[in-house]
Amino acid sequence: MPSEAGDMKLMGNFRKLIDQVSADSTYNPSNASLSTTALEAQYAAGLAAVEGVSAKMAPNKIAISERQIAFDALGKLVTRSRNLLKATGASSEVLADAETFVRKLTGTRKSPKAKEVPDNPATPENEAAASHSASQMSFDNRLGNFGGYLAIVSNVSAYKPNEADLKVDALKATSSDLKSKNDAVSSTFVPLSQARGLRDQLLYLNADCVVNTALLVKAYVSGALGTSSQLNKQIKGLQFKRRN
Repeated sequence: MPSEAGDMKLMGNFRKLIDQVSADSTYNPSNASLSTTALEAQYAAGLAAVEGVSAKMAPNKIAISERQIAFDALGKLVTRSRNLLKATGASSEVLADAETFVRKLTGTRKSPKAKEVPDNPATPENEAAASHSASQMSFDNRLGNFGGYLAIVSNVSAYKPNEADLKVDALKATSSDLKSKNDAVSSTFVPLSQARGLRDQLLYLNADCVVNTALLVKAYVSGALGTSSQLNKQIKGLQFKRRN
């Protein structure tokens, strides 16, 4: 995907190209799509598409940051809650079940991680897979595991902490907040993805995209006015790279 900085560089070069050909009275292409009027319209549409990406990117970045901050606090919160659960005198079975979710939420293991083993290409098994971390630290997985932990403490009648943020209702509110923040990342990404798609079409992918139009302009100038013409010399150094 083209970078946003690369987009602005492309549009900057397109602006320079338009300014150069508009100032030259010998520029007179028969292809209407290369007229200065058409070029100006294409520039306006392309620039709007680039600016649209930036506008849609801001809410997504904010949503990502807010989600990260909220989930970063989850490990300490659930560890404190687990310790209070222990203090209730809950059975070893309940504590073991709770501990399973705590380990998944904090990215720890029940036993020390074994030394990573490289895969042996001579065998059908993937030996390296066995040494991979057992933690499930994706946001979706942590939401699910936090829900599993909540289900346990919610059914322990003795779990009635005085600490406001560790009460069952508070933990449930935290879970809802985490889900809301996780959903916000997805919902704000949709318009950003759409804006990037439009940007890519107008600048790089369509048959009449900015890159292709600019290259046609340069081809016309070198053909109609010659490679030694002043206008060709002025625009030949402008780069219009196709999407990789």
